[in-house]
Amino acid sequence: MEISNKDAELFRSLVLDADEEPTFDLLKYCLTWPDERPIGRLSTEGSEFLSDLWIVRGFIHRSLPKDQWGLDPLYFEEVWEFGLANFEQWPGFKRLVLSENDKTYLTSCLATPLFTI
Repeated sequence: MEISNKDAELFRSLVLDADEEPTFDLLKYCLTWPDERPIGRLSTEGSEFLSDLWIVRGFIHRSLPKDQWGLDPLYFEEVWEFGLANFEQWPGFKRLVLSENDKTYLTSCLATPLFTI
C-alpha cells in the first residue's frame, strides 16, 4: 500500500484538537472529526485511504472483531497497519476509545432508522 508524498505530508500536518466534536458519516457508518481531514486536497487514493481509516475505526468503535471488518477484512487490517506504521500522529488514532458523550452520540446514530416507509 502506498500514498503519494503530497498526501503523506498532508496527513503528517494534522494536529489533534481535543475540543472538536464528531459527526456521524452515514455512508462510512462511523464518527469523524474535522481535525482528521487535511486542509489541502487529497488525491483520490489519499481520500480512499482516509475513508478506509475511518471505516476501520468505526469497526473498532462498534467492537467488531477483525474477521468481521467488511467484505475484505485482510484489506482493512492492512490499511490500519499501514496507517499506524506511517502516520501514528493522525488524530484519529487518538480516538480509539470514545468519551461517554461520543458513545451516546454514536449509539443514537446507529439506532436511528435509515429509511422510513
